[in-house]
Amino acid sequence: MKSSLKNMVLMLCIIALVCSAAVAGVYQLTKEPIAAAQSQKVVDAIRKVLPAFEDCSERMEVAGCGLYEATTDGKIVGYAVEATSPNGFSGNVTIMVGFTADGTIYNVEVLSQAETPGLGANMASEGNVLVASFVGKVAGEMNMTVKKDGGDVDALTAATISSRAFSEAVSFAYAAFLEVSEENSKGGVDFASLLPAHDTLENVESADGVVYRAILEGQTVGYAIEGSSMKGFNGLVKVLVGFDVDGSIINIAVLEQNETPGLGTKMCDADNALIASLKGKKASATRFALKNEGGDVDALTSATVSSRAYVEAVEAAYQLFKKVNL
Repeated sequence: MKSSLKNMVLMLCIIALVCSAAVAGVYQLTKEPIAAAQSQKVVDAIRKVLPAFEDCSERMEVAGCGLYEATTDGKIVGYAVEATSPNGFSGNVTIMVGFTADGTIYNVEVLSQAETPGLGANMASEGNVLVASFVGKVAGEMNMTVKKDGGDVDALTAATISSRAFSEAVSFAYAAFLEVSEENSKGGVDFASLLPAHDTLENVESADGVVYRAILEGQTVGYAIEGSSMKGFNGLVKVLVGFDVDGSIINIAVLEQNETPGLGTKMCDADNALIASLKGKKASATRFALKNEGGDVDALTSATVSSRAYVEAVEAAYQLFKKVNL
């Protein structure tokens, strides 16, 4: 073939087409094996982060995370949550966190990371201090930040940024766990813990909010009343407050919240400082404000904004109680 610019361009085009076809062919040949390998990696991680189980759901998208529900004989064993923090030293840190049904962290497995070998990359090493800081802990009782930042998590040596990203990913996973566990428990409010003994529970029509009246042998013995505040650290905090007829607070259940895991979420704990300050107290004699702001209520540690919202929600329920308890 005579050498010319036209022939050279034609030859280059042919070579480019051949190379493109080769690359496309290799991609088609390797696409399925790569996908299968990635899928198997996820399956293996789920098995590692949860107790033994029989069945596992398909991936569900919850709060920006991938969540898998594991069951045995139809009973929930736990949840495996895939979560990513974009704030690693070298970008994304993706992990799989296993939660038992009561919110205990069973195990954590690193799925992918590009941190510095010998430093941040040690988060993937067996038995490292990061994983050890979480395993076996009740997530709602933790401050999921590194100790350098005032939290409960031991950082990897000389890898604080990587450790922060790992901890952030765990907190994202916990937020997803909370969302799905709260969704599963809707309609399952334990009224027995909120109200005096009763034989009938009726919904009272009120334009101001949700009110349940507890009745025993034809007599009203108490009320369970919803109250809410939009001033939580992350928005809505909704509670259900149980009152007896003289206005004493029997107990409080959190219905909705989206507060910071390990901090504001402690309002959901059965024996937190907020409940301890209000449970058994006569609402009419209670100053509904935090103690450091002139009130009667102890705040959650490092969660003042969340605590204020909780107190405001309880007070809102009390204001409605005064309207219906005539």
